[in-house]
Amino acid sequence: MFSIPIATDTLSMAESPSTVFTGSLPYSADRPWLSRLVHWFVEARSHRVICLVIAIWLLNGFDLVLTILAHEQGMLAEENPVARRFLADGPVFLILFKVGLVLIGSYPLLRFRRLRLAELASMVILVTYGLLAVHWSACYELYTLTASGHINIAEIDAIH
Repeated sequence: MFSIPIATDTLSMAESPSTVFTGSLPYSADRPWLSRLVHWFVEARSHRVICLVIAIWLLNGFDLVLTILAHEQGMLAEENPVARRFLADGPVFLILFKVGLVLIGSYPLLRFRRLRLAELASMVILVTYGLLAVHWSACYELYTLTASGHINIAEIDAIH
C-alpha cells in the first residue's frame, strides 16, 4: 500500500505566529481612538456633512434659546412676522416651528451628503449661524452694559 507523508506545516499551524500584521488598516484596533476619529472625518465627504449638520443643529438651538430669552427679557422686537406670531402664542410653538424648519432644511443636506454642493451648502449655513452667534454675543454684551443703568448707549463707543 502506499502511505501518506505527514506534512511538516501542520505542526507549524498549531504554533502561534511570531509576526503580526501591522499594515495600515484604517480602523485598526491598535490605533488610538482620536486617530481613528480624525481619519473617519477626513476620509469621506459624507462624514463631514453629517458633522456640519450636527453643528448647524447646535447653533440653531443656541439661536432658539437666545431668541426666547431675549423675548422674555423684553430686549427683542422680533421682525419675522411668523416667529413674532409664534412668540405671541408661547415659546413652545416657536420651538416646534424652528425644529421643523431645521429638520426640513437638513433633509436635502443629509440626503445628498456625498455631493460637493451639499458640503459647500452646509459650510455656508454653518458660517451664517456662526455669525449670528457672534451677533447674539454682542447683543447680550450691550444689554448687560446698559441694563446696569450706569452707562448710556451713546457712551459705549467711548469704552471700546
